Amino acid sequence: MAGVRHFSLAAGLALSLVACKRGPAVDAAGSASASAAPPPAPAPSGPPHRAETPLATGPIVGAIAGQVNVLLEPRDGARRIGYLRLGATVERDGDAVGKSGCPGGWYKVKPRGFVCVGPDATIDPSHAVLRAAARVRPDRTSAMPYRYGFVRAVLPLYLRPPSRAQQEKSEMSLKAHLQRWQQQSAELNKVVLGADDVAVDSRGVPLVGKALGDVPSPTTSWGQGKLFGGDSDDDAVPFWLEGGKRSIPNVADFKVTGTSVFADRARRHTGLAFIGSFQMGEEGFSRRFGITTDLRLAPTSKVKPDTGSPWHGLELGDGKTAPPLPFGWVRVTGVKTYKLTDGKAKERGPVDKRAVLLLTGKKVAGPDDYYWELKNGQYARASQISAVLPPPEWPEAAKKGEKWIDVSIDNQTLVLYVGQSPVFATLVSTGRDKLGDPKTTHSTVRGAFRIQSKHVTATMDSNEGLGGSQAKAADPAYGVTKRRGEGQFWLRDVPYVQYFEKGYALHVAYWHDVFGLARSHGCINLAPLDGKYVFDWTTGEPPDGWHGVMLGAEMGQGTVIVVRE
Repeated sequence: MAGVRHFSLAAGLALSLVACKRGPAVDAAGSASASAAPPPAPAPSGPPHRAETPLATGPIVGAIAGQVNVLLEPRDGARRIGYLRLGATVERDGDAVGKSGCPGGWYKVKPRGFVCVGPDATIDPSHAVLRAAARVRPDRTSAMPYRYGFVRAVLPLYLRPPSRAQQEKSEMSLKAHLQRWQQQSAELNKVVLGADDVAVDSRGVPLVGKALGDVPSPTTSWGQGKLFGGDSDDDAVPFWLEGGKRSIPNVADFKVTGTSVFADRARRHTGLAFIGSFQMGEEGFSRRFGITTDLRLAPTSKVKPDTGSPWHGLELGDGKTAPPLPFGWVRVTGVKTYKLTDGKAKERGPVDKRAVLLLTGKKVAGPDDYYWELKNGQYARASQISAVLPPPEWPEAAKKGEKWIDVSIDNQTLVLYVGQSPVFATLVSTGRDKLGDPKTTHSTVRGAFRIQSKHVTATMDSNEGLGGSQAKAADPAYGVTKRRGEGQFWLRDVPYVQYFEKGYALHVAYWHDVFGLARSHGCINLAPLDGKYVFDWTTGEPPDGWHGVMLGAEMGQGTVIVVRE
């Protein structure tokens, strides 16, 4: 587009990745689009590897239940400072410090706190449940700690490999489903390039100028085994399911008798996380089953794998590989720039969705909208631009030189600051009712807060509050949301969750790619790469082996977050 200067690198480097179905693009004029500079997700040659040996060395405490709390003191009722997740191991002191309210003994774990050994935790590194759950440990180097998929048709969650008769009894219209699957499986479970297809540097930060999919093995080339968390399409049935039996107890929240074939069903649109898969033979209709993070089995013919959005924001500061503030991202398609003359807006040319535009910071009234003035003298409709601007006033954290987070609901942007210096910016999706009353609408709460708890992953319900066993991980005031009677959903293992107020959190949304537009139920949605980057940047890293940490006096104060109009 002649005469229009969008932000691009002097050496011809693009600030974005090559376009794909779900990602940003670079327009013909070379304007930088959407993705190009921050967060994680290692360049994979396959899914994350999770060794089936304890993470900790020496004496350990291992989690053999969905959640094992770490308490500040060795007694019932002591304050919870964090928790372990099924399969995790942490180092401990050699001997128990007491047995009050805990017949198996309280053990001091590293770096601090106490765990009760008993039905939920063990000191035996060879415990069968601990070995079976070794792959449940999340991959903390990746923006997608597990492999994910969405239920496309109601399915049973089996506890052991089901026979033909058991499947026919548990699944309605199974014959018709399997016929359709046989004809359309390749298309039904096809994926597009996602978060793990972004080329990154040694820090896990996306490489400027690299094309989307420029990694050794793009996810689009993975087989169904890898897409559901396995190492290959030919992974063997795990040891605890050999012979069609289950040699370990049911560890899911949904409790059943020991002879049950399955535990609960998953409704359509449920998000599931997977740690592996295997394919049965003719005795099981030759179906593939994905292993969920609570060691249940889901027939993958009824689950659509998802690779997350490849979108990510920009590291700021050097003025060469990223634009200076103020700038804006084009948040929708079909956007044009204009010349404003005599009260009329004359079109100058199109710009791509998520292209970066340099702004003067001046907003003016046009014939039919407000417009941002661009540094090249042209204008763009303000309603179509997510502007990255300095805050209207500096919070105390900025004045003290601390780390803090600035979120603008109007612009759907998030900026990380150290003092008054911006270090990273991206697009987010806040509550879909934007500036409504958070008590009565799906709007994000506004104000200044501190991050209260951090969770590597957490299960969320339809209002994005913690659900399932991990609800106990937060203080009673957190993670409890009021259901409003609308369509419900259930999302397993939402990555990189950081609660800052009752029921409100920063977290990855692996299920959409409309960042820059408000759409959540109140939380602040981040793309996978961004969510990992922000999680690692804020204070209060969960200690090695821990799945979540409650911030405060004992574990350190959380980072300040300011949510404003």
